[in-house]
Amino acid sequence: MTVCCLVVIGHVDHGKTALVRRLTGIDTDRLAEEKARGLSIVAGYAHRTYAGGTVDFVDAPGHSDFVQAMISASSGAQAALVVISAVDGIAPQTREHLEIAALLGLTEAVIAVTKTDLLPTGALDEVLTAIRDDLAGSAFADAPMIPCSSVTGSGVQALEGAIEVLLRRVQAGRGPAFPYLPVDRAFTLPGRGTIVTGTLLGRALRVGADMLLQPGALPVTIRGLHSRDAAQETIIAGGRTAANLRGVAVEDVPRGAVLCGAAAGDASTCIDVHLTLLAAAGLKHMQEVRVHIGTAHVVAQIRLFGAGRLAAGENGLAQLRFRHPVMAHAGQRAILRRLSPPSTLGGAVVLDPQAPPSRAGDKARVRVLRAAVAQDLAEVALALIAANGGAVPLQDAARLARRDLATLRAAPGPEVIEIAADRVTSAEAIADCRAALLQVIRDHHRRYPARSAVPLSALCPRDTAPDLLHHVRQALIEDGTCRQSERGMALARHDPMTALPRAHLERLAQIEAAVRDGGLAPPALSQVLGGPQDQDLLGLLIDQGALIALPNIALKQTVVLHRETLRTAAGALRAAFPPPAAFTTGEARAALDTSRRIIVPLLEHFDALGVTTRGGDRRRMSDVPGGLRDPGHGAG
Repeated sequence: MTVCCLVVIGHVDHGKTALVRRLTGIDTDRLAEEKARGLSIVAGYAHRTYAGGTVDFVDAPGHSDFVQAMISASSGAQAALVVISAVDGIAPQTREHLEIAALLGLTEAVIAVTKTDLLPTGALDEVLTAIRDDLAGSAFADAPMIPCSSVTGSGVQALEGAIEVLLRRVQAGRGPAFPYLPVDRAFTLPGRGTIVTGTLLGRALRVGADMLLQPGALPVTIRGLHSRDAAQETIIAGGRTAANLRGVAVEDVPRGAVLCGAAAGDASTCIDVHLTLLAAAGLKHMQEVRVHIGTAHVVAQIRLFGAGRLAAGENGLAQLRFRHPVMAHAGQRAILRRLSPPSTLGGAVVLDPQAPPSRAGDKARVRVLRAAVAQDLAEVALALIAANGGAVPLQDAARLARRDLATLRAAPGPEVIEIAADRVTSAEAIADCRAALLQVIRDHHRRYPARSAVPLSALCPRDTAPDLLHHVRQALIEDGTCRQSERGMALARHDPMTALPRAHLERLAQIEAAVRDGGLAPPALSQVLGGPQDQDLLGLLIDQGALIALPNIALKQTVVLHRETLRTAAGALRAAFPPPAAFTTGEARAALDTSRRIIVPLLEHFDALGVTTRGGDRRRMSDVPGGLRDPGHGAG
């Protein structure tokens, strides 16, 4: 069944409430003050079922003092019933309401020309012509116009027919890909607790669903749902909804709250938008305005992208900066009003409701936002990738493209590549990152020919996403372009030995001999290393396996031994403690006639290789001669 929310707008005292009462039998003025003053102060609600579906009427206040309430009432509507008095014609608030309705994206409407019973005989045609002329150029210039009287009932049947046609024509709209209920009222009922009401957007609400109240991400559970005076298990988007919530007191429901699913994301102090200004209003960079979004109305500072000023009637990109987090969804409409004197400046379409703080001259961000305006799915993803180091969460692209994850994952475009769980990059980003990494590796090999690899810490091009780096590194290894070791990455063809001059080769042999000759009492490295290339040459000997680096964690130092020394030590321990004999660290130290500084990392090295097995404070030599691995090999 089709559900349509129809906002009733127009100037004060043009007969909106009386007309809704005539159409539905419901008096939408529920406050004593409204009845006493004879005007609507807050939005009123009524409903009626037609052959084609159900219409929820939202009677918006018409007085200029209550424009805020009119905007909130219109924010969830799909169409408008514009009420114009036949006696007064289009009045100032009629014009502002029409402008606001258009800025909120309403394109479907019916014009009800009321109070025709007060016109002199024969005057109606002239009145209708004047009203039609006044509507020229507006979003509703071609809307059907029905003269009627709430007093006599004249024309009401024709109006009902026009509303039924409208009901068939109105589309619920895609809306957000999650339930989204801007809260316009919150109250308590005895025995039930907190009730919130609003016009439901996006997806359906269900009893028992776990939801969030934003801002603040307050977890709540829907314990009951009502719509049009009846309990419901499920309510589809498009109509008025009352939700009974568990988990929140009514005083904790913030003004302008939204009841939504976790997929909506969090409230934010930065929201990127596409602005449309009215013909009579300009806007300056850094200007403060009042933003009406959903049922919230908050002050924001305008940060214009690429311009110091937006002229009257122009469009542009901007970031709204709020003092406190505000909830919104991509594609949502907002109204901007001047702080003083209050007047409507224009409207905005939310492009990114959880935007990063951006500079006015950020060209990469502007590319992202232009793609979001165009709703170009592939370009949104590619622009985000380019602006964020080459990889972004798929959820970010889905948010700006106004798609759910499943849709985006199925059709992101051939240029968009998923490289990790819900992380995407582009072919261009991969190619650029690959070229950058290879250039760093080549430069490093030329500058430090004795080093076997480039440390991974040096392979992090500035502002490159970690996921992209990991993906490209793995690809370089898998396709055989590079190899990776404990020391980092190198070109597969890189051989430091072929690049060393004779003097360095001679020094290499000297360092190896000094460590080998030292046996289990090697000289301090500070005594062995002296030349500017010696540290690199030591690393090369370790990489080639001639020398083994053994970390002594307790002493926070590294012991370097020759591989032949380790083989000899393993043989000596096997001779002293043939399996299954057990021995302590002290007994091993005595058998090898070495120090604790040496024996502790040596035995830990043997444990890692399987040469020894440890149980508590004792060890045994492996039953396999030589251990599971050569004791003269590194443990990596």
